[in-house]
Amino acid sequence: MPTSTELITTTLTETFDLDPSEVTPERTFEELGLDSLALVEMGLMLQERTGVTLNDVPLHTTVGGLAALIDRAEADRAGADRAEADRSEADRALTAAPNSTR
Repeated sequence: MPTSTELITTTLTETFDLDPSEVTPERTFEELGLDSLALVEMGLMLQERTGVTLNDVPLHTTVGGLAALIDRAEADRAGADRAEADRSEADRALTAAPNSTR
């Protein structure tokens, strides 16, 4: 599975015909020549690929900054999924446990 930085780089190079050597973590989207419309388009493509909703990414955001944002959102989602799975398992265990009389 590609890293978030690799996914962003691939999306930028395939969609906006950028040279991959120009797309580095410290470059901003503005420095790469994107405008706000292009950033919205890229955000929608990344959302489709990652499931992470990206709203209003400023042009001065760096590639690395956006990658970190995606990584945090994915980690938060994974944590929420684990918590939900733990709750479901606990509910099943309680349902399956014999009733005790105390």
